[in-house]
Amino acid sequence: MPGNRQPRVRSGNQPRPAPTMEPASGGAWAHSRAALDRLEKLLRCSRCTNVLREPVCLGGCEHIFCSNCVSDCIGTGCPVCYTPAWIQDVKINRQLDSMIQLCSKLQNLLHENELSGVKACLQRKECEQEEKYEIPGGPQRSRLNREQLLPKLFDGCYFYFGGTFRHHPKDNLIKLVTAAGGQILSRKPKPDSDVTQTINTVAYHAKPDSDQRFCTQYIIYEDLSNHRPERVRQGKVWMAPSSWFIDCVMSFELLPLDS
Repeated sequence: MPGNRQPRVRSGNQPRPAPTMEPASGGAWAHSRAALDRLEKLLRCSRCTNVLREPVCLGGCEHIFCSNCVSDCIGTGCPVCYTPAWIQDVKINRQLDSMIQLCSKLQNLLHENELSGVKACLQRKECEQEEKYEIPGGPQRSRLNREQLLPKLFDGCYFYFGGTFRHHPKDNLIKLVTAAGGQILSRKPKPDSDVTQTINTVAYHAKPDSDQRFCTQYIIYEDLSNHRPERVRQGKVWMAPSSWFIDCVMSFELLPLDS
């Protein structure tokens, strides 16, 4: 009967099923995990073969070890190539140590056998500290800044981009400024101008004990090009390379500029 007939739906009007998440074992996730696994193999001690802890080099060769693994080698030689090793040559590689910690955090985010912060809370039915699961440095500082309702990274700062930008497109840099609470200047600020020097804003995220907190206007140039503009560092107007600007964004910190 007509009343019992099911309405016919044209193929073009059929509701589409909700998109399914890509399995964790395939696609981009698998490639990312494989790349991290390869990186981890490069970050292993040349003696114990475990992931490096407080990595040190002995100075005379390129082999890297955990600091505890070579305590008995100082004064004798490298346990791999037997190059003489002296106490004054032993140095902890802090940059490599930071890379190892970052690699560990990324693995916790990608591997299924490691609990993410959300999964840990659900499984244990109690709140877990986010610091145990998030990437340290800039991402962590950014989260804390937002939680505490503090000003954005470039709050109180003005930026003028001079010259051509090829490595970092100027449009992308401008978007980063506005997203971080900064202002764009259409004209190059004049350090000797009374108007420029009387702007009373303060850079919130500059170190409180540095004179950089009084600098509110930055002239940004691309330091990867051959062009080197005349150095400006007067009162509230400072010149800074684009690499410094990117480093500030990555670390979520108004980094000090070299004198």
